[in-house]
Amino acid sequence: MKITRLKELLSRKSSQKFIPEIDALRFFAIIPVMFAHMSQAFLEYNVNFDRALIESESLLREICFRGNIGVELFFGISGFILTLPFINLKRSELKFKKYFLRRLIRIEPPYIIALILFFVVHIVMGSESIGFLWERFLSSFFYLHNLVHESYSYILPPAWSLELEIQFYLLMPLFLYLFKAFKFKYWRPIVYAILLVVALNLNVSPHLELSDYFKYFLAGIVAADVYKNIKLPKHIIWDVVFTAGLLLFFFYFEDWFLRTLTLFLILIASLHLVLLRQMVTNKWVTIIGGMCYSLYLLHFPFYHLVMKLFTNKLTIFSTYEMNFMFQALIFIPLSIVCITAFYLLVEKPFMVLSQRYGKSKVPKKVE
Repeated sequence: MKITRLKELLSRKSSQKFIPEIDALRFFAIIPVMFAHMSQAFLEYNVNFDRALIESESLLREICFRGNIGVELFFGISGFILTLPFINLKRSELKFKKYFLRRLIRIEPPYIIALILFFVVHIVMGSESIGFLWERFLSSFFYLHNLVHESYSYILPPAWSLELEIQFYLLMPLFLYLFKAFKFKYWRPIVYAILLVVALNLNVSPHLELSDYFKYFLAGIVAADVYKNIKLPKHIIWDVVFTAGLLLFFFYFEDWFLRTLTLFLILIASLHLVLLRQMVTNKWVTIIGGMCYSLYLLHFPFYHLVMKLFTNKLTIFSTYEMNFMFQALIFIPLSIVCITAFYLLVEKPFMVLSQRYGKSKVPKKVE
């Protein structure tokens, strides 16, 4: 009974249609990212290993590093969930006031609270001047750090991808209007092709920008279109596609076309699983996936803090691999437990609030 109540407490609340496979995909995105950043923090603070040597020779380090690709999976998920409620509406039915209100209440407060928290931490640590930190804080506050400073957010490094998400949120309604500009049967595929070509050839900034990653959002958009309009039977072949797709996406494909196509197939396959569905949509998997926003905001500074304090004290084996896995098995679960408090006290209340004030009868939404 206590476990049931705990699961209920931790479960993400939504007044809209809930697709557990989407939270499962979030789990498969956030866990590799957490391992990647844990590995990075370990090598930054552990004085017992040669970082250059480990990064050039360790297979485990290479596997962990590839976990950063989970961010691209997040982009595909965003393209899917934000497009799905609107893809089949008529142009006259497209109303975005509720959409923007929900995004604002859902995303902004947790981000601002986390940003302020680590702004204060940086001041206390005294690593940079107040003026330097204030300038970076303002750039991150207005989601401009990538463009202004051509680097990851100094205050909250994971925010670099959130800046791109916000740009997509703002542009998505324009894409939907474009999709519905004409009733010509093949107009939407033509628009998809045009958007992909533009994204691949548009460079506004020498550093991070939406066009660098738009192909992954586009994979999600097309997946939502297919999911909504093409009836695909559930079959064990999708289990094979899903499993192989994740492995190829994270560890093999470098070519942008193959990676984008694989991301599209992962999204579609996850929604048509047979043998793997019960395992993939396990309650704890979807709970962790459902709190991925809190985990994403806070895990990076958490790992740098605990590695700075404890990694050398807990180095008890002779190899990098054994020591990293030993510490990862301690601090990755610990980070989930600790960040759960932020999820319950900050993210989830605003999640519920966004549903209350942003609820719309038409269209139905997933999140």
